[in-house]
Amino acid sequence: MSQREKYQLFPPMIRPKLTARAWLVRFLMISGACAGGCGGSCDRQASRTGESAPVATIGDSTITVKELRARLNEQAPYLRARYASLDRKKEFLDGLIRLELLTQEARRRGLERDPEIQAMLQKIMVQKLLRDVSGGDATNKPPEPELHAYYEKNVSEFVKPERIRLSHVFLASPGKDPQRGRVKSEAVKLLAEIKGKEPTAAGAAFEELARKRSEDSGTKASGGDLGFHTSEELSQAWGAELATAAAGLKTAGEIGPVVETERGLHLIRLTGRQAAMNQSFDMVRSRIETRLSAEHRTQSVDALIADLRKKANVQVHDDVLQTVTFGAEASPAVSPQPQDAQPHQ
Repeated sequence: MSQREKYQLFPPMIRPKLTARAWLVRFLMISGACAGGCGGSCDRQASRTGESAPVATIGDSTITVKELRARLNEQAPYLRARYASLDRKKEFLDGLIRLELLTQEARRRGLERDPEIQAMLQKIMVQKLLRDVSGGDATNKPPEPELHAYYEKNVSEFVKPERIRLSHVFLASPGKDPQRGRVKSEAVKLLAEIKGKEPTAAGAAFEELARKRSEDSGTKASGGDLGFHTSEELSQAWGAELATAAAGLKTAGEIGPVVETERGLHLIRLTGRQAAMNQSFDMVRSRIETRLSAEHRTQSVDALIADLRKKANVQVHDDVLQTVTFGAEASPAVSPQPQDAQPHQ
């Protein structure tokens, strides 16, 4: 039998290369159980019928029907179907036997005291503790009223009006400005020049015009970009006339007519559009539930840590911490070589 074939006799979930965590858990379980001299996951004195019946004995350890079935049930349905025959079941069982033999040998070598093993065990224990504390199971869900309350409080996240992105060239001229006619004539001329450009060049020309001529100090440096706004926001900032004209633009890159507002004249160009969003509670319920569940888990863990911190009287010694160096900080600085220094021959 080739090395590859021997490797394939390990069931997928216990192949060494793939499941170091499974090996560790199994190893530590056996180590703890063997501390009292019983050995393995099952006792020889256990009933030899039903779920406790041994399907294999390895030294002082046994693999029971219950354990074998549990390991098989960890497999995907299409993999479980492969182990219907006696020969296939033996192949799967042989993988468990191999794992048991290696686990026992690791224990005989005292690897349960290995720092790396202990570090992995610590992580596994903490993960299990956090799941227990935070109620990570499917039954611990936020109540329905809390879900509705969250939706109502954050409805603006789920219901939004259409927003458009606009650029403009602003020529200041209040409504009663005697020069308004001249300013309007200039705006009309500038618009004709922009529209006279090739479509592929019109956008760049509009941005350049905004930088040179626009009197809106907040947007001229960015080529007149106003960003995304609702129609109501545009109306409040620049007037209803601008909002109405902007709503009439349909495609990105389209340049509108000269727009007159109380504050002056505008050349406008549509650069983007975001569709309105109207998500009902039922549409986002699962998303809210996931979010609140995560918040609850975080709060539970934070509360536990705060309580444990008080009980443990945690103290941080800044004077010692200050002396700790690592990484680049610990590397000695390299003095630059003088420019007139010559390399050794």
